[in-house]
Amino acid sequence: MSPRRIREAGAADVPRIVEIVEAAYRGRGGWTTEEGLVRGDRTSADEVAAMLAEPAVLLLVAADETGRVLGCCYTRRAGERAEFGLFAVDPAAQAGGIGRALVEEQVRRLQEAGVVELELHVLQGRTELIAWYERRGFSPTGETAPFPLDTALLADPSTRFDVLVRDLRSH
Repeated sequence: MSPRRIREAGAADVPRIVEIVEAAYRGRGGWTTEEGLVRGDRTSADEVAAMLAEPAVLLLVAADETGRVLGCCYTRRAGERAEFGLFAVDPAAQAGGIGRALVEEQVRRLQEAGVVELELHVLQGRTELIAWYERRGFSPTGETAPFPLDTALLADPSTRFDVLVRDLRSH
C-alpha cells in the first residue's frame, strides 16, 4: 500500500498524527512498537503543534487516495545537518512502502536545501529497526545518546539511544 501523496502536515493533521504515533510506538501489533520498553505517551497534540510552528522543522505526512493520513515523520534542520524523528506508520498500513517513501521524500527535500547529514536515534536493542534504517542508507556511528525524558519511563533505566547517520551527499 503505497501512499498516494506525501505533503507537509497542517494543523488539521495533528490529531491523526498523534493517533498514528501512539499506535505505532505504544500499541500492540506494529513492528515498531516500544511496548514493554517505554511507558507513557510517545507524543501529544501540543508537541506536534509546536513542531508545526517551528521554522526549522519539516513535518511530512503520507496519505492514501482518500486523503487519510497513514504515516508521518519530521526533520529538524540545523545548518547542514538535520535530525530525523517522529517517524510512524499506522500499524494497519505497515510493510507497504509508506515508511520508505516518507524517508526518501525527507531526504530529497533536505538535499535540495543543502543538508549533507541526517541523524536519527534508535532505542538500544531494536536490532530489526536498526537493520531497516541501514537498508535506507543509515550507518551506526557507535555513539549513544541519553533518553530525553524521565528514565523511570524505561523498563531498563540504563537504556540509551544508538545514533545513526545518513550521508546525503552520496545517496
